[in-house]
Amino acid sequence: MYLEYWNLKHMPFENVPDPNYFYDSEVHHPAFEDLRESIMHRKGAILLTGDIGCGKTTLTQRVLLSLPEKRFDIALITYPCLSPLEMLREINQQLGLETKNSGNAGKNTLLHVLQEHLAGTAATDRDTLICIDEAQSIPTLETFEELRLLLNFQLSDRFLLTLLFIGQPELKNIIAKLPQLRQRMALHLHLGPLSMQDTSRYILYRLRAAGCNRPILTRQAVESVYRHTGGVPRSINHLADHCLLTGMRKGVSLIDSNLVTETVEKYHV
Repeated sequence: MYLEYWNLKHMPFENVPDPNYFYDSEVHHPAFEDLRESIMHRKGAILLTGDIGCGKTTLTQRVLLSLPEKRFDIALITYPCLSPLEMLREINQQLGLETKNSGNAGKNTLLHVLQEHLAGTAATDRDTLICIDEAQSIPTLETFEELRLLLNFQLSDRFLLTLLFIGQPELKNIIAKLPQLRQRMALHLHLGPLSMQDTSRYILYRLRAAGCNRPILTRQAVESVYRHTGGVPRSINHLADHCLLTGMRKGVSLIDSNLVTETVEKYHV
């Protein structure tokens, strides 16, 4: 689209959770460390919440990629609109656990296969991590309760699996309805928007990662982007992407605050 015009190698503001574009902000850096530490130390259940577009999925993928591959078996559930039985089937499938007639296997069979797997991994000092993204979409409290019961798989000194719930802020209120699950939460992290300073650094970081070697936005333009987006990374990406497109069409060499305002009014971003 505009790569050649701005002399870029890659699209800098794509809204996909690409770990290569992960910016270690004042919000995300401590969350990354706390999340990874809790997983490595087998804390049982962890809750990660954040407003839409604040980078929960990107942060999670960065953490998962940082975990020792030889130590962890990971099930990543990205479509959690599942009944309790469907959730168990999905977890086992993600972990590569074979079950005869898996589509018709009952709860006891699925749990037995999972328990055998967990016992086997524990014997070789491996760990199992179950990540549930968009967990606020889980349709019933019964599914949450089924997941909580998986934490009963433990030895005297450790959980045999770790549950990571990722979702929007209302997820905390849902879990509050299940005191036994809430009490099992060893850690609750919440991601908020970026500060003005981090917004500036975020934009610069992504441009450099895309191959940019010169200033493209003025300081006032960055301040305008922050005002219009509130520091939400997904919104920053949308607006910055459209600004680069608008700038190319207008033939400018530098994006200023007037162009940012014009872009907002034109594209309603």
